[in-house]
Amino acid sequence: MRSTVPASATAAVATAAACAFSLIATQVAGKATRDALFLTNFNVASLPLVLIASAALSIVGVLVSTRAMAKRGPLRVIPPLFFASGILLVLEWLLATRSPRPAACLVYLHIAGLTSILISGFWSIINEHFDPRSARKSIGRIVGGATLGGLFGGLLAERVAAYASVLWVLPLIAMLQIASGILLLRFRSGGSGLTTTEEHAHQNETSHESGFRVLMRVGYLRNLALIVLLGNVVATMVDFVFKVQATQTFTSGAELTRFFAVFYTVVSVMTLLVQTGMTRLLLESIGIANTLAVRPAVMAIGGLVTLPTMGLIGPGILRAVDAVVQSSLFRSGYELLFTPVAPADKRRTKAIIDVGADRMGDIVGGAIIRLVIFLPIALADNILVILAVVLSAIGFWIARALRRGYIRALETNLVNRGDALGTPENRPVGMRTMMMESFTGIDLPVALGDLGTGDAAPVTTDEARATSTTQTHPLSTLDPEVSSLIALRSGDANRVRSELRRTRTVGPVLAAQVITLLAWDDVSSWASRTLAKSAPAITGQLIDRMLDGHEDFAVRRRIPRILATCNTSRAQEGLLTALADPRFEVRFQAARALARIHQQAPSLALSSDVVYAAVQRETRVDPTLWHEQRIIDAPEEGEPQLIDGSLQTRTSRSLEHVFTILSLVLPRAPLQVAFKGLLTSDPGLRGTGLEYLESVLPKDIWKALQPFLDDTRPRTDATRPGTEVLDELMRSSQSIELNLEEIRKQLRDE
Repeated sequence: MRSTVPASATAAVATAAACAFSLIATQVAGKATRDALFLTNFNVASLPLVLIASAALSIVGVLVSTRAMAKRGPLRVIPPLFFASGILLVLEWLLATRSPRPAACLVYLHIAGLTSILISGFWSIINEHFDPRSARKSIGRIVGGATLGGLFGGLLAERVAAYASVLWVLPLIAMLQIASGILLLRFRSGGSGLTTTEEHAHQNETSHESGFRVLMRVGYLRNLALIVLLGNVVATMVDFVFKVQATQTFTSGAELTRFFAVFYTVVSVMTLLVQTGMTRLLLESIGIANTLAVRPAVMAIGGLVTLPTMGLIGPGILRAVDAVVQSSLFRSGYELLFTPVAPADKRRTKAIIDVGADRMGDIVGGAIIRLVIFLPIALADNILVILAVVLSAIGFWIARALRRGYIRALETNLVNRGDALGTPENRPVGMRTMMMESFTGIDLPVALGDLGTGDAAPVTTDEARATSTTQTHPLSTLDPEVSSLIALRSGDANRVRSELRRTRTVGPVLAAQVITLLAWDDVSSWASRTLAKSAPAITGQLIDRMLDGHEDFAVRRRIPRILATCNTSRAQEGLLTALADPRFEVRFQAARALARIHQQAPSLALSSDVVYAAVQRETRVDPTLWHEQRIIDAPEEGEPQLIDGSLQTRTSRSLEHVFTILSLVLPRAPLQVAFKGLLTSDPGLRGTGLEYLESVLPKDIWKALQPFLDDTRPRTDATRPGTEVLDELMRSSQSIELNLEEIRKQLRDE
């Protein structure tokens, strides 16, 4: 992946930021206007009633809009709603000039009920346009645009109220909403991210499952809904306490309008500072879920601090802090948590969670307020703040558990995307093993079975003649083990193969000779089969020879494939030790063998610290050597591959080796798709894969591995001149002395 950002992606982020600016400017100016209009025409005790009514209206609107978005997509539903909302604001402005009280109710119901649906729809479009990785990189600019919009909206309401009338804010925010709808239309010609996601969503659109059934099925989304509901219950109670104090301090409509406008402007400035100075830092340092948990944590602590300082100042600061954190840290983390959710599930549930849970929080908060409103003001305020502290503590506990759900959503997203990639075997990703099912030179089912029952390869005429000669040899009267040893050391390939075919199992004495035969290409596959039958009994011998730096390299690199047939902790420990071997192919084959053992015997204890330490060692290699490391015993034609041939030229054996090691501690299917995603041209799949890896890997491992993930230059052709091969050998992690000794040995054999 290159660091440069495509022009189309930059334009999409700019459009999204501009739309967020216009949208939140409308929200902030509209909230200041609606509060001022309502509180100047009605008593503050009526506020919970209109709050509940607007919440009920929002819930009905959510049910309608959710069904429409699930069927047609948010891009076909949300822009027309912006246009309709702008026209409705103009009509309400005209009504307010004649009948202010009915208009005040309509404006409150409109802004409190419909604006939240529009905001949710906007974020649904953003979530479908950007993959999780690019969303994390872009969310700061988009939320930053929203924050600037909040600042502009607050200033707009304050200045208009100061120089004209609060009613003139309505036609201005109507123009902003129409501008938002026009900007959203530009996403219809969106880039590859939107196209890929929409196509993926259409695969699930045949389902008629309702959003509420999805919430019952997906615990992760259910927890998100609880976080939103509890957060808004707390915000509603704190906001009521704050507004009660405000109406007691400011009596005229103009004063209230200017006060709320100044308040929301200050909140917008604080939000901008937090957004630019803390959001990205917290997202990268403590993670998305923990960033989301900051809001309930701050409200729980802030509520306890506010109790001794009740009045306008204490509740005002608490309300401002909640608004700042909600619009910056909480919004950024919350929207990112939605990015890996399946598009069909997202369309059916996001508005329900964004608006339905939020408005249900208004209803619950309004009901609680109505229960305590008849108490003395000081006592009622204290009770509401105490309840806010308790509910915030519960919300913090739920938010901390969201990380596991986010990772599971990423895994599901990767597996679903991987099914669309296709494989050489045309099997679903979940049904394939992460690693190759068989190893070059060893037919594992045959190795574990009876070679004398027709499962082995047919015997040639030369082999039959050699067998007959062996059976009539004068030495046949010797001890059978000695006779076998003589045959195995005869130097006659046919005679050796015949003896290996006849031998069912080998003891330590014969095993020593058969292990040596692994270096002889003409008989190595037969030696491998014979050793595999006896591998559990000679595991220690195999491990010792594999780890012996003075042993023939061909023997050392072929032993791991034999140990792969031993699903024992002893074989696993030996292979884990081999992950630190100075020769790359020994490490490579050991990792493949471990992956097979881990697949066959997942109950065997495996230390993640040891596995991650092996990854750390691989990432310390020189970047040039990283791309030049090769293996000699390559998979045979037709053998299952980690990645297919079309992608092989885009990666290196080193990266394949690292992903094989990671498969020992991470789920295989999503990891395989993440690996493929790094090598494909699908930016959505690539971004999802990178986001998954960053989410599941320890921070030090991710930091060490990231430079190699960012570099996907094609591999060079495997067929190279001998001088290049020799140069590569001299650059390998083996010492120069060992390399020279290897060359001298090969020359002597010739």
